[in-house]
Amino acid sequence: MANYKVHTNPVRDEWLGEIAKLENLDEATRFIQDFRQTYTTPLRTSYQLELDSLFIEAKIEEKLAVLKASKLTEAELLTKATTGEEAEQVVRTWMRKMDVETNKYKAEEILIKFRQIYKPPVLPVNYFLRADAHLGSRLMELRNVDYYATSLEELRKERGVKVIHLGKNAKAA
Repeated sequence: MANYKVHTNPVRDEWLGEIAKLENLDEATRFIQDFRQTYTTPLRTSYQLELDSLFIEAKIEEKLAVLKASKLTEAELLTKATTGEEAEQVVRTWMRKMDVETNKYKAEEILIKFRQIYKPPVLPVNYFLRADAHLGSRLMELRNVDYYATSLEELRKERGVKVIHLGKNAKAA
């Protein structure tokens, strides 16, 4: 049998220990939401787990899915979020938020936040995909208004990008 020790390391081992301690649905839901907001997406607050975040998130998702299946009824698995909210209400709320937004950068934040908070297994897949497609489509509509009329310098300024040049005689732009 192959030796896959390359996938084990002290960081992952520590997180696997924490994940193993999760015993109830509410606790596991908060745990994954906090993890996603801290370590994933462009809105993350920490890059500490850059190399391990996807592995750890997948393991948290596995644990949450098991807890979800043990606590919710068959009907609830298809209609309820692990937050206790009705999935249909969650979808309507986030779609309304996006539909009234006119700023593409705020729309990006809405989509990212939605994914951090509700990506499955928190929200049932059937509801998540419908909402994610709607939010993403609306974001693309906002982004595509005069997209090619905006210069690279303007885009960098809007996003607060600092260009770093590497090599001899390099200057920061």
